[in-house]
This record gives sequence, structure tokens and C-alpha cells, in this order.
Amino acid sequence: MSTLIPERMLLASEWMNTRTLLSYWLICLGLLTVGSFVPFSGIIHNFFMIDTIMHFFLSGSVSLISMILFKSRKTSFLISFAITPFGYLLEIVHSSLSGEGFSALNAMANNAGVLAGIASGFVLRLKNHYIRSQNTQQE
Repeated sequence: MSTLIPERMLLASEWMNTRTLLSYWLICLGLLTVGSFVPFSGIIHNFFMIDTIMHFFLSGSVSLISMILFKSRKTSFLISFAITPFGYLLEIVHSSLSGEGFSALNAMANNAGVLAGIASGFVLRLKNHYIRSQNTQQE
């Protein structure tokens, strides 16, 4: 079975290092927090809905990284799922500080990103589990 990335490189890759993943997770979490408070004008928001796309991408990244960062499945799922109320909190604080209304579209983008990140993280965890079990059976 041929894949784009050899299986041994996936397990030993640099980005699978815990310290590297933790730094990526903190960077994405910081960008999500800071980006929620950046004021977007109506023109920039309507231009390809860049604000909503960034909410989706950053929420998905934070939840994906937390799904593969923590060893315990329960802990990784709970931390990934906790991004959803965190996104609502950011939207509420943003609406109260800026005077704009609550953006339901951004909240939905946060939720969709979290679901996509959890699904992707689950697939990666499952793939790594089967690769490890095949490696132990071959030895």
C-alpha cells in the first residue's frame, strides 16, 4: 500500500514532537484569542468572509492539535471540545467591548472548525494506533 508519506516518517516526524505541538497549539490559541478582538470593517468582512474563514481555520487547528497532543483520549477530546464554549465566550466579550452585535456566523464557524478538528484528530489517532500495532506485530 503506497502513501504520500511513509508510515515510519509519520511516527518519527519533527512536528509530532510534544514540545513543537504544544508551541503550535499555544500559537493557534493565541491567534484565535487576539483575532477575535480585531475590529473588522464591513468591507473586509464581506470580502470573502475572511473573518469567518479564520475562525473556522483557527478553531479547527486548536482542536486538531489538542486531539493529537495529549495521550489520553478522554483528555484530548474534552480539551478539543472545550474550544466551543471558549469561542462563545470570545464572541460575547467581543460584542460587549466593540458594541457590535453577537456574530452567530462566527460562532457557527468556531463550532464547525472544532468538529472538523476533532474528526481529523480522531482519524490521525486511529491511523497512528494501527501503524503502531502493525509495527509491534512485525517485530
